[in-house]
Amino acid sequence: MKNFILTRLLRYIGKRLDGHKTKFAGVGSILYGILGIFGIMFPDLKVVDLSLEQAIGILLGGLAVLGLGGKVEKIKDVLKENGNGSGQ
Repeated sequence: MKNFILTRLLRYIGKRLDGHKTKFAGVGSILYGILGIFGIMFPDLKVVDLSLEQAIGILLGGLAVLGLGGKVEKIKDVLKENGNGSGQ
């Protein structure tokens, strides 16, 4: 019974976040990259052990995810307007 309720709750949350998941992934990646840079600046905090190249790569990857996610949403909107796709 507990698994049934948890599954229903997770599906509900997933449907409510539809269209925003890419934004969460991009922002999370950017924050992780910034955290990696802080780990380099302040090694005594022992936050994240990343090299500078890794931290910058993760940060730029997050920016790319945000940019591409926006483009995908625009394409989906155009397809909905033209009736050429289901919008999923």
